[in-house]
Amino acid sequence: MINLNDSSYDAGTSAVIFNGGKAGIVNNVTISIEKKKADDKEQAPDYKLVFTDANGGSCNTSFWYVTADTQYANMKEQTLKQGKILKHIIHAIYGSEFQIPVVKTPKELLDTCMKLIRDGLASGLKFRVFANYGTAQYTKKYIQPRSWVPFMEPMTVLEEESRLKQGDLDAMVRLEEDSPVSVSEKSSSSTDDDDWD
Repeated sequence: MINLNDSSYDAGTSAVIFNGGKAGIVNNVTISIEKKKADDKEQAPDYKLVFTDANGGSCNTSFWYVTADTQYANMKEQTLKQGKILKHIIHAIYGSEFQIPVVKTPKELLDTCMKLIRDGLASGLKFRVFANYGTAQYTKKYIQPRSWVPFMEPMTVLEEESRLKQGDLDAMVRLEEDSPVSVSEKSSSSTDDDDWD
C-alpha cells in the first residue's frame, strides 16, 4: 500500500542557515558538543562543536584524534594546530587565566579538552563568533566558524574591545558553482570538424 497522506511524504522543512549565510560577526551563539557514536561512519569526526545562532541556524567545527602523520602535517604540527584551537575555546569559556590540565597523548588532549568544554557550556554561556567561507585561497561553499584563532569570545567582551576582525585570509563570500554551458553556446562553438561521419 502506498499512502501519500502519510507524513513521510510531506515536504521537508527548509533549513535555517547560520547567520543567514552572512559572513562576519555572529552574536549570541550557543555551542554544543556531539561525540562520535558507535553507529556513525568510520570517517566521522570524533567530536563536533555545533554553533547555533539566535534563529536556530547552525554550523560546526569537527575534531579528529591525531593518530598519524598526513601528507600535509606531521603529528606534532597537527597537535599544535588542534591545541591552539582547543585552548582558545577553553579560554573563551573559563577565562584566559584558566590552567588546562597537562596531558600525555593527542587522544588524551582532545578527550580532556572536550570534557572541559562540555562542562563549561552547561551554564548556557553565549558567544560572539566570527564566521567565514574558509580562506581567500580555499573558499568553501558553506559558512563555518573561522578555522584559526581568534574566532570566538564570550558575549561579555564589549564590541569595541573585540579581537574578532575580518582579516586578509577570510573568504567573506560563498563559493558559487560555475553556470552550466547552455545548448546555444555549445552549438555555436562546434565546427564542421566535429562531424561524426
